[in-house]
Amino acid sequence: MTVVAMDFNMPTEIACALVALALQPVFLLATSRVSRLKERAPVQFAISSALTTILWLAALIFFKPSDTVDAMRALLGLMALISGMLLYLEIWGLMSRGYTLGILLTLLEANQPLTRDEIATRYRGSDGIDWIMRHRMSGLVAAGMVELRDSRIILMPGGLFIARLYRIAILFLGLRSSG
Repeated sequence: MTVVAMDFNMPTEIACALVALALQPVFLLATSRVSRLKERAPVQFAISSALTTILWLAALIFFKPSDTVDAMRALLGLMALISGMLLYLEIWGLMSRGYTLGILLTLLEANQPLTRDEIATRYRGSDGIDWIMRHRMSGLVAAGMVELRDSRIILMPGGLFIARLYRIAILFLGLRSSG
C-alpha cells in the first residue's frame, strides 16, 4: 500500500499575494479620502490595485531573493492577486455604482416611508434621480462613446462598436437588454 503525503505549505508567492490583498481595502479607504479623487471611483480602484501589486512585488523581493523565485509559483501568486482584485472590483463596483442600493439608503436615512417623488428628490443627498442620467452621460462623453451637440446626443464610432458588441452579447447569451 502506497501512502501519499499531502503538502499543506503555502508558497511564499501566494502568501504574499494574500497579505497584499488583505491591505487593498486600506488602500481603497485611503484613496477615497484624497480630495482630488472624490467621485472618481475607477481611479481610486486603479490606484489601490497598483499599490497592492507594488506591495506584493516588494514582499516577494523581501521574502524571496530573486535567485530562488520559482516562475510557476510567481505566476500562481500573480493569479491569486488578480483573482482577489477581481473580487474586490465586483464589490467596489456594486458599492460605488449601486443605484438600487442608493434608493435603499435614501429610505434608511429618511427613517420613514417615502413616496416615489420624495425618494426622487432626496436621492443621493438631494442630488435627485436625474443625477444617475447626468453621471452616466458624463462617463460616456468622457470615454468618447457619445458627444453632445446642440442638445443632441450623438453616438461616436467607439460607442457604436460597443453598442453592437453589446447587442450581439444580448442575442448570443439570451439576455434582456438592461439599463
